[in-house]
Amino acid sequence: MKKPKKRSYVQPICGPCTFGVACNNIDQCLKQINLDSKKKKQLKFKAIKEALQRLGERFSEYSYPVRFSSEIYEAINGIMGIKDPYKEIKRISNEICLNLEEYFWNEIKKGKDFKEQLYIAILCSITGNLIDFGTGGYKFDLQSENIRDKYKQITNEGLAINELDKLIAKLDGHKSCLYLLDNAGEIVFDKLLIRLLKENGVYIVAMVKGGPIMNDATLDDAEMVGLNEYVDEMLTTGSNTYGIDPISANPETLKKLKSAPLIISKGQANYEAIKSFFDKSELNDVFFLLRVKCDVCALLIGNVQKGNSVLMHFN
Repeated sequence: MKKPKKRSYVQPICGPCTFGVACNNIDQCLKQINLDSKKKKQLKFKAIKEALQRLGERFSEYSYPVRFSSEIYEAINGIMGIKDPYKEIKRISNEICLNLEEYFWNEIKKGKDFKEQLYIAILCSITGNLIDFGTGGYKFDLQSENIRDKYKQITNEGLAINELDKLIAKLDGHKSCLYLLDNAGEIVFDKLLIRLLKENGVYIVAMVKGGPIMNDATLDDAEMVGLNEYVDEMLTTGSNTYGIDPISANPETLKKLKSAPLIISKGQANYEAIKSFFDKSELNDVFFLLRVKCDVCALLIGNVQKGNSVLMHFN
């Protein structure tokens, strides 16, 4: 007897949300194409039709937004002939955040002990998670003063889910961590958290995307912000999808993920992918670190709202 399909976390709003993100991606590509307005219009029609067709074919109660969104993104870029439409945005994000690095490192060092410093570093890392151009209905002002203001806001709010003590206990036990990175710019804040962990004897394996997708960090971004100086191993997912998708990630990536004693996973897409595509028994200790940016993700996590900050354990 055939096993019935399992419904995913997808909600009706995920359809128009994905299409909105796709349209933003199309416009981002068009900025980089040297054609007259008539030809650009024709190209835009073609890309929109492709996005609508793929969304219509894949969108259902059994589909996963992180998967069909990746496919639509890749299809649009193929039509447009633009491999990395967010390349300039990522460069600017990295530069702005690098200029804030000393300020935020000084904030972290205000903590009187490792626990306090780790908590501050986590708040800094979540501040970086606000730098996102791939979530429907979400916008971020990429200005230094705004980033500092958002950090103060997050500090005042604290964490809606806070499993810091459990993270510290696992770090003490394992002394090794696989760190799944998320977006460009944001990785400067992750670098500070990684630096703190390294100073406290933790072996760090960092993993970025294997190719461009939206403003997600790649090896080029990691090199630009100097992340390599603080990690013991630098790896990629082997693919350019939201999160890590077992159908596209390379076998070595999956092996590293499943053998890692402790994983820190940044951002919504990594959270959605791990929750969707991996059983708890396949992974060891995973800690999700993110800002909740949509109601669907809030519903998936449970007991949180859009705009909350989260450090939660999954095992």
